[in-house]
Amino acid sequence: MYKYTRMGVGTMARYALALTFALVTLCGAAKSVSAQEILLEGPLAGAPAVEKKIQYRKLRFSFGPQFGYTLLNDYMHNFMLGAKAEFNVTDWLGIGVVGFYTLNAPTHLTNHISDSSNKMMSTSIPSSSNWPSYTGADHFEEQVARLKSLLIGQVSLVPFRGKMAAFEKLFVAVDGYVFVGGGVVVFEERQHCDSSANEGRGCNDLGDFQSGGGSVTREVVLKPTVSFGIGFTAYFNSWIGLNLEYRLAPFKWNAAGTDEAGQHGNQWIVDDENGDGNLDWVEYSPEGEGDYPDGKIDDADRTWNFNQSVIVGVVFNFPRTPRVTD
Repeated sequence: MYKYTRMGVGTMARYALALTFALVTLCGAAKSVSAQEILLEGPLAGAPAVEKKIQYRKLRFSFGPQFGYTLLNDYMHNFMLGAKAEFNVTDWLGIGVVGFYTLNAPTHLTNHISDSSNKMMSTSIPSSSNWPSYTGADHFEEQVARLKSLLIGQVSLVPFRGKMAAFEKLFVAVDGYVFVGGGVVVFEERQHCDSSANEGRGCNDLGDFQSGGGSVTREVVLKPTVSFGIGFTAYFNSWIGLNLEYRLAPFKWNAAGTDEAGQHGNQWIVDDENGDGNLDWVEYSPEGEGDYPDGKIDDADRTWNFNQSVIVGVVFNFPRTPRVTD
């Protein structure tokens, strides 16, 4: 009888524990279902992800000055002064135009070549081995190309927006955008010439340059180009912002004004041809046809350049009060 009672009590205790566990599980499931019902049927049902959102771009016209500088300049620094105008159809799509006028200054490389001298410590001059690529130290700065202006129509897409905080006190609205477009680029480039021509499009007389005379002429070239990049805007109040852009505008030009084209053929090397211990420029003819260089300054000497630039600007938005969502 005693064993039967002990076994009965233990069995009932286990049943009671199992029942308690089942009730707790059921209550938890009921609470989970209840929470889902509140989320789906409560006051937040159908509510937008963001309320009272300030739409800094939608149906607003923006305009402002832009200041830029081209990167990786070999021969000329390019300081860009311009303006940007844009109309934003929505808060994420804008259509606009940007234009720049460029001021130029020689780089350290150009100044170094312009100050170069020969073994006799006199100003370096061209020779038959490097003519017409090199016009001499006195004329080198005049033969290199200069970027003068850029006019681009573009479309901007704005996929990112938010707020940025500094020291937990200064808060600014920000957005990130990408842009792509096309237009025209204007640059000055060494005038095309042929060293074998005596008149018309000739490269002038080598003897004139060797005697300290001669002149180099540049011509204005207008070419189509595409432009694309990324940008960032910070809005310090409801209508004034600061933008930062990284822009690329690839096109072909002869940046150095040198003779770069021609096929493998007659070339010049430094060699002791006479065996007297003195090195001289010697013309030799390896296998192949054509001449390199070909003795001409023309379109064939142009190479691709991405013309990268960094741009900082101020944008003013109108109307001055942005739209606000419900």
